[in-house]
Amino acid sequence: MTIETEHPTFRGVVCLHCKAPIPVPAIVGGLQASGSEASESSQRKSQVFNIRCPQCHKEKPYRTREIVEFEGTTETAMSPASPAPLRWYVQDGLTRAAKA
Repeated sequence: MTIETEHPTFRGVVCLHCKAPIPVPAIVGGLQASGSEASESSQRKSQVFNIRCPQCHKEKPYRTREIVEFEGTTETAMSPASPAPLRWYVQDGLTRAAKA
């Protein structure tokens, strides 16, 4: 009595810096899926795309052949660590002008 359950998967690439999974947009994922067709229109499509990692915030170029299937949901891959807040220090209510 075995019950087969489908695990959610998404298409993505592995970050070159932090090795986190990066989900790719559907338009890029569709390029790799239709890449098996050797038609003239698929040859004109770009084989390289840039994408920014939601974890380390670094952007790199990736090839469409680097797209793989990941188990899990894209929300777990896209949950970035909370960045440190920027603090602006008040200087007695006055701003300093640059000297010319």
